[in-house]
Amino acid sequence: MPIYLPEPEPTRPADGRGYNRLSLNAHMGVGGAQCALRPKSWATLLESRDTRRARWGGFRSCTRQGDCRTCPVLAASLDSSTERVPYNAPRVLVRAESTFPDGATFAAEPVTALWMTDQPTDPNCRMNGQRWNWFRLHRLKGWDLGPQYADEIGSGFWMLRTPYAPAPHVEVRTRARTSLTRHAFTVNGTRAALLTCHGHCRHDDGTLLNVIGHHIPGVVDDEIVTVGWRQLSMPAGFHNGRHLALDAHRGSARVTLLEDRSQVAALAFDGSQWTAEQIRSAASALLHCTGR
Repeated sequence: MPIYLPEPEPTRPADGRGYNRLSLNAHMGVGGAQCALRPKSWATLLESRDTRRARWGGFRSCTRQGDCRTCPVLAASLDSSTERVPYNAPRVLVRAESTFPDGATFAAEPVTALWMTDQPTDPNCRMNGQRWNWFRLHRLKGWDLGPQYADEIGSGFWMLRTPYAPAPHVEVRTRARTSLTRHAFTVNGTRAALLTCHGHCRHDDGTLLNVIGHHIPGVVDDEIVTVGWRQLSMPAGFHNGRHLALDAHRGSARVTLLEDRSQVAALAFDGSQWTAEQIRSAASALLHCTGR
């Protein structure tokens, strides 16, 4: 995949005098090789996520004259990213604002500031959102680049959560035993749910734990579950030969994943903050994200 993007040879007009004079010197200040891992726009951010699409123009300059092996930019891109979106939301909006520095020359490039928010109608994203930059977004794992967006507040683009993005407010603590493995989902040290996998775990790609986390309340307590069994409806039918069984009593709720008559896994809920929709969504993840 191309990372080093050399500057293309200029196309000379018929008179052989260099750049086309109708360009009004538009080429000035943008020459030289560029790096496909250093985006500075929505379009180049899209290309940087799969550099087979990358073309010269719109990226930041190469800093190593093509020596990618010793480049810290490449090393940072290959390292496991610790970037986390701070919002537990299926999508977030990144507002983009481009300005020219004071005293900028004719050929100066604009400086783009980025703010991430989960409140797209908030006009004060500078104060209430989180500051980001293009390279951090390039390194962000578990989120897809969405479409561009514009409204009366300004312009920007969406980032879309995938099952590979962990929930920012949830910590998963795992304890393995001989015949089962337990995964405790905690928020600020308080347990919100307990997933018990019988035999071996069947969610090696990690998406099951992430998706359950997406539906865990932002605040949990030590109280009993207040959702009654009459309010709960589980996803019906079979998936990969398995189905769900609900066990709900006063103050408790538990969903078991069954294959024939054997228990594959069980998910128990704790605390009074759970809603019926959150329990149903977590149960759906148990059914659809558990592997063979």
